[in-house]
Amino acid sequence: MATPPPPSTQPAPTSSRRPSPAPTASRFRVGVVFSGRQSPGGHNVIWGLHDALKAYNPHSVLYGFVGGTEGLFANKTIEITDDVLASYKNQGGFDLLGRSIDQIRSTKQVNAAMTTCNNLNLDGLVIIGGVTSNSDAAQLAEALVQNNCKTKVVGVPVSLNGDLKNQFVETTVGFDTVCKLVSNVCLDAISAGKYYYFVRLMGRKASHVAFECALQSHPNMLILAEEVALSKLTLMEVINKICDGVQARAELGKFHGVLLIPEGLIESIPEMYALLQEINILHNNNVPVAEMPSQLSPWAAALFQFLPPFIRRELLLHQESDNSAQLSQIDTEQLLAHLVEAEMIKRTKEGRYKGRKFSSVCHFFGYQARGSVPSNFDCDYAYALGRISLHMIAAGLTGYMATVANLKDPVDKWRCAAAPLTGNDECEEAFAWSWGNPDRKTCHSSFSN
Repeated sequence: MATPPPPSTQPAPTSSRRPSPAPTASRFRVGVVFSGRQSPGGHNVIWGLHDALKAYNPHSVLYGFVGGTEGLFANKTIEITDDVLASYKNQGGFDLLGRSIDQIRSTKQVNAAMTTCNNLNLDGLVIIGGVTSNSDAAQLAEALVQNNCKTKVVGVPVSLNGDLKNQFVETTVGFDTVCKLVSNVCLDAISAGKYYYFVRLMGRKASHVAFECALQSHPNMLILAEEVALSKLTLMEVINKICDGVQARAELGKFHGVLLIPEGLIESIPEMYALLQEINILHNNNVPVAEMPSQLSPWAAALFQFLPPFIRRELLLHQESDNSAQLSQIDTEQLLAHLVEAEMIKRTKEGRYKGRKFSSVCHFFGYQARGSVPSNFDCDYAYALGRISLHMIAAGLTGYMATVANLKDPVDKWRCAAAPLTGNDECEEAFAWSWGNPDRKTCHSSFSN
């Protein structure tokens, strides 16, 4: 396979603080790990890191931890070279190294990571991921400093959920790519003229992806999880709002449409959230899955029995590594389509709806989005963040995140910087939860601005 062209026809940005040093600079030993979930552009972070590392000194070494954080704990590495990178530049997925559990949290895990850093004599460790991964990077940086380990820990914001935006991070790598996948469905809906497409998009606690997709592709309806939670809408109230929209369009002679749904919607509906919390408690108490329905409270059991069988099975799935529900495995779009169809049949029998039979098609743009070829923007952005990461390690920074400002401008106008991980509201909240000491901020730096 031929080597892909550079991420951009414009020169990739380097740190705004200093130019790339001559090859006579110090020889570095750096490790990189995919800690977060797959997101388009992750490979280009490694590409940028590798190029910057070799620019410092051709004899510098970049280790990739195979299998995500479990590979970090077990010191399972490959050396990243030009030949290794050749087939992965500008490509989607995390298959160069793979990933496993998304955490470096427990004392055992932190100690295992520290042992690996010491054994490999690493000057720096770059952790690629989202909110949870970067909060764990802050914790690990704290632990390494306390134990006099020289390894500098740097985070890179890679998450297609777009939930790491703040005063330092304008967007995350992968967000631009995933927000461009819905337009084809809209065109198909118009062409066929007889189906309602229920499209579930990534986004657990925030509907950033769904909202951005709506701005770009103009669907017929968007359900924001935040609005549902704020209004305390019940499941059937959500269904009735959708049905009202379907009925209004039918009166205009339109029997097709596109509905966008964030995957976190099911947790935003009060009664569904309470049901998930009860199931979560049963999981924590090691109750067998087969016995869980009988141990639910009366109201939760009634709701559970009301739901279609396929949703019941999915609600009982084992939790994620952070004890949250497996939202990507819960077919919320099919649940809504199933209940909307039942309500439309009911309205037809009652004479309130006289249009065509309601028909739906369901999509989940989750795993397809995670493995998508990154957009040109995400290719450039990820490559720049990779280069910045090496500059941060060379400057002696630990507990910082690579950032780029002015992303709406051409690449040569971008401004690169390092932001303290504990200065990011999202990471600080998770850091306080996992580490228990939010007031101690280890963001050691050789310069203060």
